[in-house]
Amino acid sequence: MTRRRIRFAVAALAILVASVAGVTPAAASQTYESFRPGAPWLDTNGQVIQAHGGQVVPSTDNRGRRIYYWYGEDRSKGYFDSPGVHVYSSYDLYNWKDEGLALRAMSSPDQFENDNYFSKLYKGYTAAQKEIVWRDLSTNSVRTDGWARPSILERPKVIYNKATGKWIMWVHSDGPSSPTSTSTYARAEAGVAIADSPMGPFRWIDSYRLNRVPSDSVPWCGTSPAFDPAGGMARDMNLFVDDDGKAYIIYSSEENRTMYISKLNNSYTYLSAAPESAVQGRDFVRTLPCNQREAPAMFKSEGTYYLVTSGATGWDPNPARYATSQNILGQFTDRGNPVPGAGAADTYRSQSTNVIPVDQKHNRFLFMGDRWTPSDLANAPYVWMPMSFGEGGSLTIGPDQEWTLKDLKPYTRWTVTSQLPDTVWLNDTSTLPAQVTVTTSGGSQQVGVTWDASTVAQPGPAQLRGTLSDGRTFTRSVVVVPHGLRYAVNAGGTATADWTRLSQVAAPLLNSAPEQPLATDPVTGTTWGYTGSSAPAGTGDMYTTLRYAKDHEPLVYTFGGLEAGTYMVHAGYYDPWPWANRAAEVSINGSVVDTERLFTATPTAAAYSGVTVGDDGKVTVTITPTRSPDIQVSWLMVAKN
Repeated sequence: MTRRRIRFAVAALAILVASVAGVTPAAASQTYESFRPGAPWLDTNGQVIQAHGGQVVPSTDNRGRRIYYWYGEDRSKGYFDSPGVHVYSSYDLYNWKDEGLALRAMSSPDQFENDNYFSKLYKGYTAAQKEIVWRDLSTNSVRTDGWARPSILERPKVIYNKATGKWIMWVHSDGPSSPTSTSTYARAEAGVAIADSPMGPFRWIDSYRLNRVPSDSVPWCGTSPAFDPAGGMARDMNLFVDDDGKAYIIYSSEENRTMYISKLNNSYTYLSAAPESAVQGRDFVRTLPCNQREAPAMFKSEGTYYLVTSGATGWDPNPARYATSQNILGQFTDRGNPVPGAGAADTYRSQSTNVIPVDQKHNRFLFMGDRWTPSDLANAPYVWMPMSFGEGGSLTIGPDQEWTLKDLKPYTRWTVTSQLPDTVWLNDTSTLPAQVTVTTSGGSQQVGVTWDASTVAQPGPAQLRGTLSDGRTFTRSVVVVPHGLRYAVNAGGTATADWTRLSQVAAPLLNSAPEQPLATDPVTGTTWGYTGSSAPAGTGDMYTTLRYAKDHEPLVYTFGGLEAGTYMVHAGYYDPWPWANRAAEVSINGSVVDTERLFTATPTAAAYSGVTVGDDGKVTVTITPTRSPDIQVSWLMVAKN
């Protein structure tokens, strides 16, 4: 019998014995030897782990052994009435011992006098200080103190201060801003607590709004006062201690539209400088402005700071993104979605909360995520997945299959330094090199490479993927150009860099501009363009720039001056507002070629073949909405077979 079968048999026997004894099966303990993303996860007492939105902190026990502490939201009672912040300990990251509540919430102000735990912990606090503690820690939904709504404790994070020997916890501390306020998200502050032990008890200090920039110094990310960059909001947050011992708090601000990173003081209990005197670039940085990101998780690899975030869509999962910087208080550069394939659209139905440095020296890191189930938060699953690196430190998260720590492979940064073309013909990799130069810190060498033709099977901007002879993969941003191209229209009319490059390679085209209303081209003399009530939108590339229809009208594009023959029409679709749930019918020259074209957050190209052009020399593409939202298109191309 294999070890796994023995383990399952022992677990089954334990459940049987527990049932006979009148104990619920949940009380039977289970030993884990792997991570199972999204599966129920029990502690060593057989209870569901309550550590949501949390963080794992590596440490050393009193015998010098590696130990991990997992802190997180206790949601055993649901969203409100949280008991506080739970802490668990583990020596292997699989099996977790319940160490109790590291930070206890309150249910009555009388606890300062009548509860030995609170009376001892907050002995010496003034009445004003106790009022702050009560305001911030009173998570009880039934109120008898004059406050209309409870406080909220989310995203607890903990770091150890080697200089002071103290454990410091920061929490997204929210709730009503006054007793009569009915909003549980009005304060938008970061709260801090301190303890002598990783298990607590953590003593609450205070909560604060954090860094900000002047209202008139940057464009706002929205129009209401909540978006004021001078507001100092702090919501989803994380902590990071750098190699030099300096600590930072990373948080979502400006109504979750912009990320901030702020340096903490030497005790890690407040900012390095008060917001009114802080200097950007020295004390804090405002970065990724108006990108609408939350759930930050930071780590450092080979001198590069990585920041993994999620979109801001409430409980619903969305695509992760990551950004990097060489300076923690410098601007971060967006690097895209680190999750490939089927999990890309919703991060395998999870949201980031932390990254565990399992072995930072060898670049072995673990992604911690939550799969939120608001109707049953007590049993909301955890989604822990492997992280890996590709060329130049490019990051990949996943998949969400069962895995072990042995799957985290050591990594040394490498880069393909060969100069590669920035355009590729559609479905054609024959002109690409058979070898490339791969460079590491130890030198350079020529390595064989094969090219994935499926990555250049759609026109427009694409990620060409190459696989080295040793199995490593890398990508390059290219523009895929169809043979026989006659028109290449970038809807919205922006001469993006990829459209410009495509037009140069495919020249001469019958359109001299990215787009125009239906009219005679001033350079080529052909008649082409769009009709219908519409407007341009977006910036960036050929997908993210688009034209959207108004008033439920169709979008109609006419292309004239074509030779008689058979053509292929390519269309690019992308929706920056995917929650609209758009759909359209596409017809060419009056014949329906696409009965239900869906618009999603994933850029997609469609190919409509066998389009016959007669003596009139015209192709007319009509995109008609089939649902209530208006429709749009990113680009159109017409190529002769």
